[in-house]
Amino acid sequence: MTGTLPDPLAAAVSPSLPAEDVRLLEEAYSIAADCHREQTRKSGDPYLTHPMEVATILARQEAGTDLVCAALLHDTACPPDRIRDRFGPGVAELLTGLARLEADGDVTSASDDVLRLKLADRLHNLRTIEYVAPARQRVKSAETLRTLVPVAARLSLTDVGLELSALASGVLHSPAPAVARGPSQHALAFAAVLLPRAVRARWLAEWAGELAALPTVRRRAGFVASLVVAMPGLSRALRKTGPRAQGSGATAVLSGVAVVVTALNSTFTWPTAVVAVTALAVLTAVLFTRDDRAAARLHALIRAWRRRR
Repeated sequence: MTGTLPDPLAAAVSPSLPAEDVRLLEEAYSIAADCHREQTRKSGDPYLTHPMEVATILARQEAGTDLVCAALLHDTACPPDRIRDRFGPGVAELLTGLARLEADGDVTSASDDVLRLKLADRLHNLRTIEYVAPARQRVKSAETLRTLVPVAARLSLTDVGLELSALASGVLHSPAPAVARGPSQHALAFAAVLLPRAVRARWLAEWAGELAALPTVRRRAGFVASLVVAMPGLSRALRKTGPRAQGSGATAVLSGVAVVVTALNSTFTWPTAVVAVTALAVLTAVLFTRDDRAAARLHALIRAWRRRR
């Protein structure tokens, strides 16, 4: 089978696949190619190589057409309604489930197919992890060994689990770079008191990796200021009952953070920081009026601040 699919993926797809399924794969690949047309990975390779490799991993596992389509589309940010109309509810639900899993990290509530998509995504990212900042490499590798390798074993994906384990262990067994804990890390840890205790360490580890990858003090300060402003909204999203609410709420909050980070990283000044802290105070006040338990967290936050003085 050739068509518009690249050779590695075309070779991995079953030659007995129905013509309609082939058409869906070709359309998914076309959309991915269009969405990632001007994007590159940290390695300098076209970004399209990533979804293509993820799809190839799944095709070699003889995954269904919906799952391979979802792999091709998983980083396109296409609206769910558009995905549903063009590829059906199965693909749309896989992408929604993956977004929820990325937000809450709860592998126990994700479907097996969503977990297979996540495993393939992480496998290719680990294969190319040398281009990622060292701190983030260690965060992702530790998470892989802690949560994803056991998932691979549960799904009987032995080869995937072994490769994930080998790649992640290789990163963690290499010498760790010395990272000074500066004002930015202290500010994040201080603001993160608002987050639920169960997920606080995970978010701080993610942010530490992102922070370490930023090259200048101004960009790090902008990143921290934007997260501080978003912290009350993220806290409320994570406190909603049920994994679905957590995933969708946290995803919405972090989508807003991404926009703010971009702006602050390019235009950050110390007056901006003052505005950010003021906004945090206002947002926190709103949060406390809607969440009685947050008052106790404010009290703990103030006590922690006094101990640091």
